[in-house]
Amino acid sequence: MSRVRADPITTALVHPTRRSIYVYLSQCEEMSTVQLQDAASVDRYNLYHHLKKLSSIGLIENHRDQGRARWWRVATVVNLPEIITLNTHSQQSQNIISQPVNLSDGNSFIIPLDDSRSKIGAKLLFEKLAHEIGIELNLPWNFVPQKIALVGEI
Repeated sequence: MSRVRADPITTALVHPTRRSIYVYLSQCEEMSTVQLQDAASVDRYNLYHHLKKLSSIGLIENHRDQGRARWWRVATVVNLPEIITLNTHSQQSQNIISQPVNLSDGNSFIIPLDDSRSKIGAKLLFEKLAHEIGIELNLPWNFVPQKIALVGEI
């Protein structure tokens, strides 16, 4: 598999966790590491990995340390569509059930993809399935699925 070459900012913000961290920081003046951990719902190790990447390309910065708390803010502004709709999205995501949701017809299910590993796995599954059955699937390289809808017959 060949790598897709893109500018570092686009490449960094394609990852759903880094993108959500950047969006959360864009909504306020600053956030502590603990606040970002709660907002992004990731463990501390993964959070620091993503903060380091965003910081290394100049998107965010650790602008002050207070005791053991590190405070982060946006250093470079990048326009993203979800920055406008973050509050609506975060309220909806709290209501998502982690189990499949059975739709009214009894033959359809919605499966939310809660973490980045599930999203990447779903994308790879779509691509492989399309290839196996001979369908040309023109997903953009930065496509990140949020849910899977299954429709079938009983």
